[in-house]
Amino acid sequence: MNRLLGKVMLITDSESSIGAATAKLASKEGAIVVCTGKNLAKIGAVLSKIKQTGGIVSAFQHDVSSIYSWQKVLSNTVKKYGKIDVLVNTAGISSPKMVLDLSADDWQKIQEIDLNSFTYGLKEVIPLMMKNGGGSIINVSSLEGLVNLADEHPYAAAKDVIRSLSLDTAFEYAEHNIRVNSICPGTIDTPMIETSFPNINTCYKKSVPFPYLGKPEDIANGIIYLACDEASFVTGAELIIKGDRIAM
Repeated sequence: MNRLLGKVMLITDSESSIGAATAKLASKEGAIVVCTGKNLAKIGAVLSKIKQTGGIVSAFQHDVSSIYSWQKVLSNTVKKYGKIDVLVNTAGISSPKMVLDLSADDWQKIQEIDLNSFTYGLKEVIPLMMKNGGGSIINVSSLEGLVNLADEHPYAAAKDVIRSLSLDTAFEYAEHNIRVNSICPGTIDTPMIETSFPNINTCYKKSVPFPYLGKPEDIANGIIYLACDEASFVTGAELIIKGDRIAM
């Protein structure tokens, strides 16, 4: 408990399964939680749960594909709490389409949500963390971006960019006490997976010895570790949480 006491932690796409699980767990660890997302109504349940347990939480509407939205959200966060210690980028979309089936609009959407949001977040939050004497940035990538499995080429490409840029940023800003790490989940039981890949459970059983899909809380636990002072010397890491989906 209290591993994040007093830290201001901004979590994008807090209405998603992983974002919501991270927000709740961060609050239990003493963080001041800032939830962002396009639909504030969907974040309502997360806010209520945190407030019921005495946590400090705020929510801001946030279009992660817009740099102006990033600027507004971060400005509001600093105005309200004076700083930002941790940024968790969980926003992202998947695509079951392969390269030849991918339209220009499909690819543009993947870039806007998976890549632009990530880049804008880094660009806007790093100067704030430098003024504050440091911080922790955690980017949710994917196992797909590490090993290039046989499916989801466009999605894997986007996640590989996130992983690579996280490494570059970690090296560049380590001297400012800013840590940048990636979480690389395997198959996690989320609505996005169920919608995009309805037969995922059957495929998963063929490649994973575990009897169940990973849970959002499994990823949230990894995020909390990378956010807290226990990981104060950890940067440029790729924390793989995959249930042994594939031998590494």
